[in-house]
Amino acid sequence: MGVRAYLLVDVADDMEQQEFITTLRELEEMPGVDFVDPVIGSRDMVIMVDAPVTVEAIASKIRAKKWVKDLEILRIVSMFERHRVSKRELLKALSRSGV
Repeated sequence: MGVRAYLLVDVADDMEQQEFITTLRELEEMPGVDFVDPVIGSRDMVIMVDAPVTVEAIASKIRAKKWVKDLEILRIVSMFERHRVSKRELLKALSRSGV
């Protein structure tokens, strides 16, 4: 498993339904893309990415498509990593306070 992230994508307002369906299928075939789901809300699709090193390369390829209006990257952080970081911050704060 590499670096995982969700890409939240807005598509161009003038995109036709058939073009949208074709785009979803093409994205699913991209290396590093685990799945693509259309959504209703502030975004039009969610793309799950699992990249060997960085998600930026995949995001850049998608962002360069003419139909992309906006793209946001949400990196997935494991609970263990979050715990490690918060534990380090807690230890630093305790050492500064003299406890």
